[in-house]
Amino acid sequence: MKVTDCPELYVILSESIRRMPTYREKREYVIRNLITSNYLLTPQELSIILGITEGEALVLLRDIRIWYYEVEEEILLSKYYKPRFKLAGVGGTFDNIHVGHLALLNIAFRLAEKVYIGCTTDELVHKLDKKGDIESFEVRRRNLEKALRKYEWIERASIHPLEDPYGPMISESRFELLVVSPFTYKRGTEINEHRIKRGLNPVYLEVCPIVLAEDGKPISSTRIRNGELHPNGKVR
Repeated sequence: MKVTDCPELYVILSESIRRMPTYREKREYVIRNLITSNYLLTPQELSIILGITEGEALVLLRDIRIWYYEVEEEILLSKYYKPRFKLAGVGGTFDNIHVGHLALLNIAFRLAEKVYIGCTTDELVHKLDKKGDIESFEVRRRNLEKALRKYEWIERASIHPLEDPYGPMISESRFELLVVSPFTYKRGTEINEHRIKRGLNPVYLEVCPIVLAEDGKPISSTRIRNGELHPNGKVR
């Protein structure tokens, strides 16, 4: 049974579980200690490890890791959520737009009314020493806009050149939420440290799920550039 077979019920279940006092603590534990060493962890296994119900384990795990074919399901589910924040920030290179990028953007638009998207400039790509033949900023921006239009997010989005790893997140009070991946969570905590030093409130950090490709490994632009995967997560 897919969660989209009864989306309203799943949203009610998932929101009630997310409101549990220990939910974020459990999620952080799974991110730090379990998921990167076992991407194929099942809800049944997680329920035994944490001593929780399979229903709670299902929601917890789906918040942390989904398969490539579940991204569209998650985008459909987002229609049943009401945004809790005014403005979210997300950042990335957005090279070879793929389902992992869509999962990141989906969480941002699910939780916030407006989303500020920082897209790394060609200069920053060079400074970060990213490997492979990365598309130009204009190509990446154009493809990002195309994805935003496809999923009807464009009216709620603004795209900006990202010239340093932190962007305006460390200096502007208007941001309430930052969406990161499990691999960039540390950057999110650094941003909050900078905000606190500047007398700003920390932003709420939301971790989007890791997206597994058809081969059971995380999808990434690097793997697509290397010819291993299609942007939809299928193996070449």
